[in-house]
This record gives sequence, structure tokens and C-alpha cells, in this order.
Amino acid sequence: MGQTNGDLGQNQDEMLKIEVSSDKMKATARFYPPSEQGQRLTLSEITDYLASKEIRHGIDIPAIESFLKERDYSAEYIVAKGTEPVKGKDAEIRYHFNRELKARPKLNDDGTVDFHQLNNISHVEKGEVLAVLIKETPGQPGQNIYGEILKPREAKKKMLRFGRNISLSEDKLSIVSDVSGHVSLIDGKVLVSDVYEVKGDVDTSTGDIIYEGSVVVYGNVRSGFKVSAAGNIEVRGFVEAAALEAKGHIVLRRGIQGMGKGSLYAGGNIITKFIESAQATAQGDVIAEAILHSRVSSKGEICVEGRKGYIIGGMVRAANLVKANTLGSPMGSDTVIEVGADPLMKEQYQELKKEVRNQEKELARMMPILSAFRKKLGMGEKIASDKMQDIRKLAEVFRGIEISYEENKNEIEKISGILARDTDARIKASGTIYPGTRLVISDSMLFIRDERKYSQFVREGAEIKMLPL
Repeated sequence: MGQTNGDLGQNQDEMLKIEVSSDKMKATARFYPPSEQGQRLTLSEITDYLASKEIRHGIDIPAIESFLKERDYSAEYIVAKGTEPVKGKDAEIRYHFNRELKARPKLNDDGTVDFHQLNNISHVEKGEVLAVLIKETPGQPGQNIYGEILKPREAKKKMLRFGRNISLSEDKLSIVSDVSGHVSLIDGKVLVSDVYEVKGDVDTSTGDIIYEGSVVVYGNVRSGFKVSAAGNIEVRGFVEAAALEAKGHIVLRRGIQGMGKGSLYAGGNIITKFIESAQATAQGDVIAEAILHSRVSSKGEICVEGRKGYIIGGMVRAANLVKANTLGSPMGSDTVIEVGADPLMKEQYQELKKEVRNQEKELARMMPILSAFRKKLGMGEKIASDKMQDIRKLAEVFRGIEISYEENKNEIEKISGILARDTDARIKASGTIYPGTRLVISDSMLFIRDERKYSQFVREGAEIKMLPL
């Protein structure tokens, strides 16, 4: 902005140059001095100039007046600022019950494990408020310097999710239990249920038990049957070659003799007298007095203590810690103890490596066929239409396997990096570790050839080191 008057002398008026930020939220002015006979800018001329540039919001009059007072031509003046939108506040649900129960037994002074004091159920009384919804607060829109409206980030809404035996208040902002029982939060849904009790055995008289709450079996769970619960499972008797699956904890007061077919899966902890010839997987911890010839995995810790406290045979995997009195046996039973990574990740790693080997074989089988076909085409041979169609299908299959192969290789490399990281995971034996036991920490392995006592094992660098307890 500015002008030149006359043919001689060329008087130069005071000039103004505006620069707008890329986000349209700020206009910066730089002023240039007039010649001796040139005219100075006025407040109205500056604001009119801004208006001519369609800058109409957030004009900073004090900043312009500051320039008119100081006439500092070396400085830049922010003459307009946009208004930032105000973020809304997301809705929130406040739960009025314990959502993180840890079912752990008490280890008595005499070495026995008390399975009675578990505190693994969050009790609720009829009429008790279970959760309250704090509604979202909407945000405030903003404007850029051109007066364009800037929408705020939309506040996230939430709703109270709940199952039976629960009522929603009239204002829809709280939920109340209709019965006395126990409450749990499963996949974001509040559940209140009475405990389903099986007074005898789970067998042909009951069929499979599938229940949206917790289950207590006072007898045994017989071979071939299934107990599935959205909450916890407790069995007062024995579990045979049966399948137990709980989103919460599993408590077996007398243990499982799986006969090579029994299985346990818990979204929380598994607490049992013993595990023999079975498969057990826990998203939490595994606590037992003995584990024999079983495949057991935990995303937390595996603690085998009490009067027996031994792990003999099979494979026992935990993310953080395996602790027992005795590992292996004098007979040299093949016993594998693994820590330092999510067991599911280790299994995925092995499956991916197996799949990659199979894919390599398939690609190697197809490659000569496709190469021979390309050679024939290059020599100008005519190919029958049905044969051409078969080759095209084979090429599509080849490309699909090739893409999957590269993806699997990348995933293997990613998991290998995770397994190679330093870890605080460790293996502890308060008694004896017998020869024939293999210790694995992340991707390092140690084969026990001589009897060891009262030791713990950690990974230092690429090696497994033995330390005193």
C-alpha cells in the first residue's frame, strides 16, 4: 500500500505490506518509511487496507496504534489474530465399584495355600448406584482472520452399557442394581448377576454350562464337558479332561488332571492346586502348588509354591516371572521354562516362521512353471486359451503368496526386534533345578547340565546369567 506523486522528485508515501500465515490465523505487517514529502498512513487507512484484503476478524487496533506511535520500520507487527476453537470435553463414565480385582490366595506360614480368602468377587447390594455418566461439554467455534468459522473438535459422546438386573435412572445419567449379587465390567458393559451354582458334577445330568456371570461347581467337571463364564469359574472338586473358559478368574480348589485333553483359559488369573497333563492360558497370573507335563502360559507371572512347588515336564511360559521350588526332576524330564515375552507373541513368531518356510516351498515350486511359460511367450509360441487361463490363475496365486510372504517376513523381523530387547524378566528356583531343564529368556537359551540350587536367572546382553536368590 502506498503511492508516488508527481513526475519530478517522486515523493514516496509510507507503505504497508501484509503477510498472512498458512493457517490464516495471523496477519503480520511490515511498514516502509515515506520520502521527505511523502504522506504517512493513518489508522483508518490501515484498517481500510486490511478490509480490502478481506481481513475482517481479530484486528489488533492497539498493535496498529503502537506502530503509529513508534514508527519502527525494523519491526513486524501482528495486526490481526484469529480465534482458536475451544475443544469440547469428552463424556466420562465413573464406575462406583472395583474394576480391578486380583484373585490371589494367601500363602500360610506352614507352606499351605489358603484358597478361601480370594476376594475375587465385587459384591453389590440391591439399589446400589453402579455408574454415573458425566455428559460431554460441546466446544466453541473459532474464526480465522478472514472471518471463516473454525469448527471445534467434536466432544465424544458415551452411553451407559449394561446387562440384565440393572435399571437406568430417569435422567439416563446413572445405573442402579436391581438385585444383590456381584458386579463386573466386561468389554465396557456393566453386568450384575447372581452366581450360577452347580451343586453336583458337571456331567450328563447338566450338559455344558455357559453362563453370563460367574459359575461355582461344588462337584467335579467330568471329561468331555465345557464350562464357560463371562465372569469367574470356581470348581470345588476335580477337573478332568474338560474345557474351562472364563473372562475373569479360574479357581480350582483341587486341580486339573487333563489326561492330555483338558484346557483352561482365563481372562484374569488361574489359581489351582495343581495342573497335570493339561493346557492352561491366563491373561493374568498362574498360581499353583504343582505343574506336571503341561503347557502353561501367562501374560504376567507363574508362581508354583507351597508344600510341593515343582514344575516337571512340559512347557511353562510367562511374560515376567516363573517362580517355583523345583524345576525339572531327577529323571531328567524335558522341562522348558520361558520368560521375557508375551507367550502369544512367541507362538505367533513360531507360526509365522513355519508359514514362511511353507511359502518359500510353494514359490519355489511355481517359479519354474511361470519361467518356462514366459520363455515360450518370448519365443513367440502360441498358447491355447485354456492353458493361458490356467497360467494366469497360477500367476495370481504366486503374486498373492509373494505379497503375504513379504508381510510375514516383515512381521518376523518386527517380533525378533521385540524379543531381542533387554528385559527384567527372570526365573527363580528356591530349591533345585535338575539337569534336562531348558531356560529361555526372550531369545536366549540355557540348558541345565548340572544340578543347581537356590538360584535365579536373568538375561545380561545375549547370555543368561545365574545369580543367588
